[in-house]
Amino acid sequence: MAIRTDPLWALQGLCKSFPGVKANDQISLELHAGEIHGLLGENGCGKSTLIKLLSGVIQPDEGAILYRGQAVRLAGPTQARAHGVATVFQEFSLVPQLSVAENIFLGRHPSKWRGLRVDWPAVAKGAREILGQLDIPIDPGARVAELSVAEQQLVEIAKALSQDAELLILDEPTTALGQDEIAVLHRLLRRMKTRGVAILYISHRLDEVCELVDAVTILKDGRVASRSGETRLDVHEIVARMTGADVGEHYPKERHATRDVVLCADGLHTANRMRGVSFELCRGEVLGLGGVIGAGRTEIARALFGVDRLQAGVIRLDGRVLRLRGPADAIRAGIALVPENRKFDGLFFNFFAGPNVTMANLGGVMRGPQLDHAEEARVTADYIRELEITPLAQHKLVGQISGGNQQKVLIARWLFAKARILILDEPTQGIDVGAKLAVYRLINRLTAAGKSIVLISSDHNELIAMSDRIAIVQHGRVTEVRDAAEVHHADLVSATQARHSAHAASPILEGVMT
Repeated sequence: MAIRTDPLWALQGLCKSFPGVKANDQISLELHAGEIHGLLGENGCGKSTLIKLLSGVIQPDEGAILYRGQAVRLAGPTQARAHGVATVFQEFSLVPQLSVAENIFLGRHPSKWRGLRVDWPAVAKGAREILGQLDIPIDPGARVAELSVAEQQLVEIAKALSQDAELLILDEPTTALGQDEIAVLHRLLRRMKTRGVAILYISHRLDEVCELVDAVTILKDGRVASRSGETRLDVHEIVARMTGADVGEHYPKERHATRDVVLCADGLHTANRMRGVSFELCRGEVLGLGGVIGAGRTEIARALFGVDRLQAGVIRLDGRVLRLRGPADAIRAGIALVPENRKFDGLFFNFFAGPNVTMANLGGVMRGPQLDHAEEARVTADYIRELEITPLAQHKLVGQISGGNQQKVLIARWLFAKARILILDEPTQGIDVGAKLAVYRLINRLTAAGKSIVLISSDHNELIAMSDRIAIVQHGRVTEVRDAAEVHHADLVSATQARHSAHAASPILEGVMT
C-alpha cells in the first residue's frame, strides 16, 4: 500500500434520498492518490448512488465533498471532469452509430483551424494509442454497434483513461471481460496507481478485488458497514461483512447429471467462427464452456438457439435431427437462451415481469384471440413465488429491479415456454454475491427437475465449481471435454494461448425474439 498522505478526495456524511428510500445515509470515505480503493456491497446497498454523487450526476441532500481539503460542489459531470474525475459506469454510455475513436473523444475532439474543425487524424491517433495501452486489437474506425459486449466494455474503459484523470472510478469494469482482458486492465491500473492516480474500484468479483486493491469500504443498506482498514482483504471476511453468509456456501453445487444424452452437436460450422464443434449434453447435466472472449463460446450458444444458421454439421435432440431456421424453431424444440447482455438481447426493460415471462409462450395466456391479463398475472405470481423473485417485479418495470431478479425473470420466461435445455451465457455477470447464490441454487433446482444446462462463464471459479463437465473452446472448436473435477485454472488459462491471432468481434445478438 502507498504511504498515506492527506486524501485527494474526502466524502463527509453524505446523504441522498429518493422517494421511499434513503440510498446513502451518512457515508464518509477517503480516497488517496496512488491508492486503489475497493467499494463493495450487495446490489441496492448504495454504491451506484455514491459514485453518481462523486461524478456530479446527482447532488447530495446533506454532507460535503472535499477535493484537496476544500469543499466543492459538483453541479454536473462537466464540473467533475474539470476536477479530474473520470467514471466508467456499469451501464454503457457509448453511441452505437459512431466509431470507436469518435466515442473515446466524444465531446472533446482534438481540433484545428482555431477550433473550427475536428482534427480527425489526431482523433484516430489518440484512439490507437489508448487502445494500444490496453493491448486489445480493436480497430479505432469500427462502429461500436459491431463490437462484442466485452469490446464495448474496453472502449468505455479507454474513454475514461484518455481523460488523464486524477480520480478514476470503475463500476463493475470486468463483468464482460475474460481473464486475459482482466489481467491487462489490472496491469494498467497498477501503472496508473504508481503515477499517483486515485482509483475507486467497484466489483462483485471478490477474488480479483482482494488481489488488486489496497483498502476496502463495505456498504450495507445505504450505510458504511466496514471502513477502510477494518476488514482484511480476505474473501471469507468480506462476504461475512456483506451478507452474513460464509463463502463456503458460495458454490452450492448439486450433481444430477445422468448418462442419458439429450443433445448432440456433431461437426457444427457457421459463418460466425464455429469450425467443427462437437459435444454431447446429458439430462440433468451442467456442461460448462471454458475459453476466452472470442474463442467461440457465445457463437456455440447462437448456433444452438438458431440465431446463426449451420453451414455444416448436425444437431440431434433425443436422437433426432433438429433443423433450426431461427430462434422460434429452437424455442419450439425446448431450447432457451439467457444471453450475456440481458439489457439489449433478453429483457423488455419497459415492461413489468408479466409480459417478460409470457413473451415466448403467449398461447399459454390467451383466451381466444385476446390476451388473458388475469391468467398472465397468475402465471407471473406463481413464478415469482417459485423462483423467489422480488414481489415488486409484478408491478415494477423490469429495468428497475436488481440484476439477479432480472436473470430469474428471464429463466421464468423459458420455464413457462417449457424449455428443457437452457443456455446460460454469463448468468451472474454484474450481480452481487447474494444474487449469485440464488442463481446457483436455481441451477441446482433446474437440473434436479431433469433440465440440462449449457453454462458459459468467464469466472473460472464459478465455471469449475458449478459444472459437471467442461468443454474447452479454442478458435471456434471444442478441443476437449473433461470432468469439471479434473479441470484446473491452469487448463483454462492455457486456452488463452495464441488468442490474439483468433480474436475478433462477435456481433450483438439480434432477432432473439423473432
